[in-house]
Amino acid sequence: MVPILASSTLMWNASLKEMFCQIVENGLAGMEFWAQHFFYQEYDETEYVRLAGQYPMQTVIHSCSWDLNLSSVNEGIRQTSVKEVIASMELARKLGASEITVHPGHMTTTCCRSECAVIMYDSFQEIAGASVRLGIPVSLEIMEKTPKEFVTDIEVMQEVTRDLFDFFSYTLDVAHCDNEEEALYILDHLPSISKLHISNRQGSRYHTPLSDGDYDFVSLLPVLCAYGLPMVVEGYDPGRYFHVLHQNIAFLQSQGGI
Repeated sequence: MVPILASSTLMWNASLKEMFCQIVENGLAGMEFWAQHFFYQEYDETEYVRLAGQYPMQTVIHSCSWDLNLSSVNEGIRQTSVKEVIASMELARKLGASEITVHPGHMTTTCCRSECAVIMYDSFQEIAGASVRLGIPVSLEIMEKTPKEFVTDIEVMQEVTRDLFDFFSYTLDVAHCDNEEEALYILDHLPSISKLHISNRQGSRYHTPLSDGDYDFVSLLPVLCAYGLPMVVEGYDPGRYFHVLHQNIAFLQSQGGI
């Protein structure tokens, strides 16, 4: 049985103890904690470490990404973006995370793709240096096909990482793919995939519950599990009753995933 984790954003307004209890009591292997979530809610690092000792589970950190752009032609924005990613990596070290997920940059405008690709490599060099210094492995995520995103396939990921391609590992987000065939193609051809993000999608609406969307996860889930990679259930729920998390857990239980 592959490890299945949940994104902290499925419990946006929960306390840290509530999160740990939800993960452990529902048989999940761990949590991918969004750094922006941690900083925004002003959670306590010491409390997290204490709870991690009380409720053993795997921790992965998702770097800050909202409002940031590692390939911005505005140097101030690029520098701030790198700074926020490195702050997320420092959080990962303090919380004992096994790795950090990082979103590549996107085009500032669609007319400056080549410039943005060069700028992104400069940011990756800084992030790689911080990875070595802090001892935190970095997993870059393949993005969805929206107008300004362009790191959406293996070939472009190789282009923007250059000689750092083998330094990083990679996260495949199934909902970012156009179809199930694309997800399986990437799984078969991209080396060093460290984990999968799993959720469904409805057209251009991303990260819907596994049982609610265009993908048939009844048939897709066992195929994904066969690759033996950890999977993180993604989504967002600001409510106090964790309905989306429980909907996903019920589906996974019905399919023997947990």
